[in-house]
Amino acid sequence: MTTIQLVPNLAEQIENLVGIDEASAQAFIENAVRTYIARLHRDKFRKENEAFMTQHEARQAAYPGRYVAMHQDKVIDHDADLRTLHLWVYQRVGHTPILLKKVTDVTVSRELIFRSPRLQRSDVCKQAVLKSMPL
Repeated sequence: MTTIQLVPNLAEQIENLVGIDEASAQAFIENAVRTYIARLHRDKFRKENEAFMTQHEARQAAYPGRYVAMHQDKVIDHDADLRTLHLWVYQRVGHTPILLKKVTDVTVSRELIFRSPRLQRSDVCKQAVLKSMPL
């Protein structure tokens, strides 16, 4: 395990937030670092996606219908099979976030719509509504 030493002022702020318990401080720091890394990954994916979209015509000409792996605004590999590409990229760069995307003739991303569940009244509510309705 790696030991990281914090600046005293930062360590004091953490101790004040979570109390003196060392396990709580450890969990707090781990969560903060994970959250920060997740934000960095999202930012990188957003940047790679923007590069993918701005270079769409060149990608369409070079890799029509294939999956590409984008890293630092460049295609580092491509394949017709997403799983094969994913395994190769993971073997090459490990846990580094890499955009894997299929090159299609459509330039807009697919939009997913999630419908909320429909609410149903219980039998008690139905009876109350029926009683209150004029005949």
